[in-house]
Amino acid sequence: MIKISPTFSKTLLTSACVLLALFSLGCSKSDNKTSKVLQAAISPSIPPFTFEENGQVVGVDIEIFKGFCESRGYTYNLKAYDFQGMLGAVASGQADVAFSGISITPKRQEVMDFSNPYVENGWNLVSLTKRDIKITDLSQIKKYSIGFPTGAVFMGYIEKEWVPTGIYPINKVKLYPSMSEALTDLSNGNLDLVFVDSSMLLTYVNKMKMPLTSSYEVPYSDKLGFAFVKGSPIREEFNKYLAELGSEKILSMETKWSK
Repeated sequence: MIKISPTFSKTLLTSACVLLALFSLGCSKSDNKTSKVLQAAISPSIPPFTFEENGQVVGVDIEIFKGFCESRGYTYNLKAYDFQGMLGAVASGQADVAFSGISITPKRQEVMDFSNPYVENGWNLVSLTKRDIKITDLSQIKKYSIGFPTGAVFMGYIEKEWVPTGIYPINKVKLYPSMSEALTDLSNGNLDLVFVDSSMLLTYVNKMKMPLTSSYEVPYSDKLGFAFVKGSPIREEFNKYLAELGSEKILSMETKWSK
C-alpha cells in the first residue's frame, strides 16, 4: 500500500502557485532559420505532460516543444493559465500554441487547430488508497462526488455517456481551476473521486508518491495533441517534427517523466 507522503499537500500547493508565473525561455537559433518568438500557453499541473518540478516547468510536452524550437530556430515565451484559460488563450489568438496534455475533440477543433496525435491515453477515476473505493458496477457511481478541472474533456464524456442513461447527474460534478486543487480536495476528504488519464495516474503514484489508486477504469481512450491558433503557419512544420521524433522516442519521454 502506498503511504501518504508528508510533502503531498506542499507539492500540490507549489503546482497551483506556479500557474500564476510567467516564464520566458529561449531556444537556440539555427543558422539557416529566421528567428521568431512563439507565445505558448500552458497549464503546468498536468503530469507527465506539463508540470512543476524543483521550481522548473518540465514534462513530455515541454521537452517536445523545446526540441521543436531548437530544431527550427524559434524562441518562445511560456505563460501559465488554469486549464480553461489555456484553451481560451489559443482559441482567442492570445497564444500561438497551447499544450499540457490537451485532448483532441470535435468541439475544440471548431476554434483551434491540432497537431497530429502524439499520445493515446485511457481514463481512470481515482481515489485515496486508504479509502479503497472500488466500482464494479456503474450504478455505484452516484454514491460518490466526482471532480476535475473546468474545461477538461471528461465533462463531455459524462454529458454524452452518463447523463442520458441516468448514471451520473451534471449538477453533482465538482469543477476546479486546476488538477492540483481537485487533488487537494480529494486529500482533504472533500471529494471522493477524480477523473485523470492513465499517464497522469502513473506519474502521481510512481514519481510523486501520491496515495492514489484507480477505483474504476473508464472504457474510453482519447488522443492528445498540441493546440494551435486557427490557420497556424507552423502546425505542419510541427507535425513534421513529431514524425521525426517517432512514436518510440515520444513513448520514452512519457516513461521518463512518469517515473
